[in-house]
Amino acid sequence: MNKKLTELYQSKWDNLISNSKGTDATYPLLININEEYQNADIRIMVVGQETDGWCGVLEEHKKSIRNVQDTYFNYFYKSKDKNRRPFWNRKNFKYFQEEFTKKLSSKNIAFVWNNISKIGKNTRGRQTAKIEELEKEYFDVFEKELKILKPDIIIFTIGNRRIPIRHKEIPSLKTKPVAEIEFLDYPEIIAVRTYHPNAQIKGGKKKFKEDIVSFIMSKI
Repeated sequence: MNKKLTELYQSKWDNLISNSKGTDATYPLLININEEYQNADIRIMVVGQETDGWCGVLEEHKKSIRNVQDTYFNYFYKSKDKNRRPFWNRKNFKYFQEEFTKKLSSKNIAFVWNNISKIGKNTRGRQTAKIEELEKEYFDVFEKELKILKPDIIIFTIGNRRIPIRHKEIPSLKTKPVAEIEFLDYPEIIAVRTYHPNAQIKGGKKKFKEDIVSFIMSKI
């Protein structure tokens, strides 16, 4: 899988770098998974919104694909500092990790992290229009990553951000805070969308997390 991911990123890299000038874009989130994920019985992808200042400014071109993939691997699998952030602690990622590992104890479960926006800006927050266009034109890789990583389950904690894979219309979060996503080309994938863990929701999001786990377990 890692070889295929690297080949995918290499196919986009030169054009991405050469067109990044003046965008204030940072390096893209380049996935690098461990053997546990490759050999898992059930693979779960948890998707966030975007990175903040990830690996520095892209147009400076100081890092290679390998450097950026190593940063992903070390952050995802080794860093403890990230657990202070809502995306990673029991408000989100850690909760799902613990619950599914417990409920599916007879299976080998593995997780992978991805973002709906693969390229962030050099500060916190949502992509600018320039960065969004840069990604759309030169680094539209999310669906290609999906084909390589073959997740069985995807949990989109992205609010109302656009999902770049063909799917049936999803109810508004205000109508249905946890909504099933039916991919038109990947009907075998169990997927849901809910609020980002940083979102301020009256009454909190604990029930949403429980609903997600219950729904997914009912589909397995």
